[in-house]
Amino acid sequence: MSNNTKAISFWNFLQENTIEIPIIQRDYAQGRLGKENLRKNFLADLKNALDSDETMKLDFVYGSTENEKLNPLDGQQRLTTLWLLHWYIALRARKLNEDTCIIFRNFTYETRISSREFCENLCNPEYFKNFNGNDIVGFITKQTWFYSAWKQDPTIQSMLRMLGGTKITDKNKEDIVDGIEELFACPSQCEIEGNGRCILMRNFESYWEKLASNAPIVFYYLPLKDFGLSDDLYIKMNARGKQLTSFENFKADLIGYITKQAEDNPESEWKNLLDAENGIAIKLDTDWTDIFWKNRSIGIIDKESKKRKSDQIDEIYFAFLNRFFWNELFIAKKMDNINEYVLDIGKEDESSTQENNNSSYKYLNNSEHSNDTTIAYEGLDVYRYDNGTIPISFFQKIKRVLDNYFAYSKDDNCLPECPWEKSFKFIPQYDEDNSNNNIEIENNAKEKILKVTTLNQIQRIVFFAVCKYFDHDDKVSDSETSLKRWMRVVWNLVSGEDQNGRSEIRSTSAMRSAIKFIDSLDSHKVYESLKSYDVNTLSATSFDERCKEEIAKAKQILGEDGKLRLYVGIHQKEDDSNYQTWEELIIDAEKHAFFKGAIRFLFINGNEKPFWDDFDTKWDNAKAYIPNQKEESRQTIQLMIPYIKDSDLKNIFSDRYLSNDDNNLKLLLLRFLRYVHDFLMNQNKEQELSLYQKDLLFLSTECPNFWIHKEWEEGMDVVSGYSKKAGYYQWESYIIGNNFFIERIELLKNIGSICIVDENRIKESKDYKIWKGLFIEFKYKGYLFRWQASDWVDMYDENGSNLWEKELHSHYKGSEKESFTDGKTLEKELERCCKGYDGFQD
Repeated sequence: MSNNTKAISFWNFLQENTIEIPIIQRDYAQGRLGKENLRKNFLADLKNALDSDETMKLDFVYGSTENEKLNPLDGQQRLTTLWLLHWYIALRARKLNEDTCIIFRNFTYETRISSREFCENLCNPEYFKNFNGNDIVGFITKQTWFYSAWKQDPTIQSMLRMLGGTKITDKNKEDIVDGIEELFACPSQCEIEGNGRCILMRNFESYWEKLASNAPIVFYYLPLKDFGLSDDLYIKMNARGKQLTSFENFKADLIGYITKQAEDNPESEWKNLLDAENGIAIKLDTDWTDIFWKNRSIGIIDKESKKRKSDQIDEIYFAFLNRFFWNELFIAKKMDNINEYVLDIGKEDESSTQENNNSSYKYLNNSEHSNDTTIAYEGLDVYRYDNGTIPISFFQKIKRVLDNYFAYSKDDNCLPECPWEKSFKFIPQYDEDNSNNNIEIENNAKEKILKVTTLNQIQRIVFFAVCKYFDHDDKVSDSETSLKRWMRVVWNLVSGEDQNGRSEIRSTSAMRSAIKFIDSLDSHKVYESLKSYDVNTLSATSFDERCKEEIAKAKQILGEDGKLRLYVGIHQKEDDSNYQTWEELIIDAEKHAFFKGAIRFLFINGNEKPFWDDFDTKWDNAKAYIPNQKEESRQTIQLMIPYIKDSDLKNIFSDRYLSNDDNNLKLLLLRFLRYVHDFLMNQNKEQELSLYQKDLLFLSTECPNFWIHKEWEEGMDVVSGYSKKAGYYQWESYIIGNNFFIERIELLKNIGSICIVDENRIKESKDYKIWKGLFIEFKYKGYLFRWQASDWVDMYDENGSNLWEKELHSHYKGSEKESFTDGKTLEKELERCCKGYDGFQD
């Protein structure tokens, strides 16, 4: 801390300055409803300072002087509370006289005439001669000088609440001591001195002597002019959401924590964090404010209230700091065992909730609510994520990150945007795009706040990666080029999706694995770092496959000399200019269609090894077969079927739809590289198609989206638009792989007394036929029969009920001795069924 910055008590400060809360400032907020716990904690700390011999040091107060009046830039809330505390103790100690009131009048509010007049009336000792020490709020509001309209002034409401407290109880149904009068209340069995005075009166006199002399409560005042700060900073810091106090209280407690650590460890690095010119306290309100000021709520109109919400940054500032805390908790290692994490994530799957046993994680993740933007600050304890402390490394890291980000962004440099994920915001923004057309939401404390952009699990990993890039000392240079390369690789790594289009990273364990790999790379020399990575340490998980791909691409992008490898192939950019390097070509390929950075099928050969010589041919064919448009304009699946053998066709399409859907195509391209290589290289193009391949090709036009259900009956597969589950596929399914039903249709046609219900269920191609459905329905002598794929024939009544359930002799299966391979045998058995149903015996 600079030598010219000294601690000062509020009473001395008030004697030396006329403090006026300017009209642009927010109302007094520490006394609002919903802030009971904040008042309780702050007031308890103040009283502890009065009761002990230790000095309590509060946060910095910044201000500027104009017309001989000091306007606080930051510290209004604390100064108001201190003023009320001093006033109440002076009143109870019988020191509220004309001499002290001259000093008390040096504090006033310009925000409203009512607020200013209220403060002036509190400084009239004549008005309080008859106060008996009980119910200060009731006494004030019954005075003739107190106008009933003042009860509508939010600053006056908050001041009264700070003085008197509330009757609100905690979870144990006990009253929360959240008012000055409650805090200093006389015990029910209070000792009475010989002169008849309550012993508490002597305590008030002692408190006043401390406040007016040896200063048990102090803070540091920093005039803005000493730092050459611009006038617009005043506007920035005082335009932060008039209705929000979470960030303000959080920031004050955070600086208070640093101050306490610096006092307890005077020889440590903590004191550097409080440097008056370059410490966290001044940075929070200057350089770092500029970062968030760019995203302020300028021009936002609430479509519900029709009111403009301008020049507000509290919500986005608070959200960012909470996300930084989340990030550090998630990656923190134990002090006594660097191989173990502070946060236990439990089982390694997406159903794990072990992490929610950690109160800090549960709070920062806002696990019981929709997202982290609705967090309401309730105190600093939950932020002490590391064994009850906030390590100094946290503060050192956030200072490096934000200092370097500020230096990078002050020339209007922006983070490179991911082509397929444009919703990520490292610095949160106010969210104007929502279905309710309402920019206001409620936080956990039921306070109205502006809606802020959120982060999902993938974006939290990217948030970590951005912090990693800017977490360095001044010796490292941040450049647009190195940041673009870093962010491109990171987005490629985390953008994997499963067959349903869901992110492959959707558990805390998957997030941790991704962060661990990303953390192992040099963010400013990512290609060099990837090239030197030992690929043999990676497994065969989907994420590790993406890691291997980035390693292979880095080796192609950088030559042996460490320079970008030149491209001398046939491809040109969209503007017909030539590609100069492999990096340029690879980046363009990554952005094509639905690829999202994953293009290993363009350089993995039939032996599933990297082989870049075929890249040009594959890239040409990929663009031809997989245009940027959606699935309705693609025929990729149909084109690929002839290159996949029957057994693998069954395996591939029993796991997913056989369709040109983006997710389906992507999985085929990334998981079946051997076949994709043959397909994109047009190898084995002239080979004879199997019946199975012909069936699928035919059905891919008749039924564009279906599954293969393997081995419905021996030698048969069922193709259905339904999922893999066994069930009632009935008419919407196809039997492929043999001509079972086609042969039986021919047999039925030769029996004159049989009527086939729907012969049109035969799907006929040029060379062969496919039967639609899992049975053939036909009628014989008025009865309905179904010939099942199992070669059983079932008989039904006119209502469609299976007569076998009525224990009639109506169910017959062909055998070696008695089969249905000819019309006479079948007709004989059908006749037998009919007679059995009519009550006749054989």
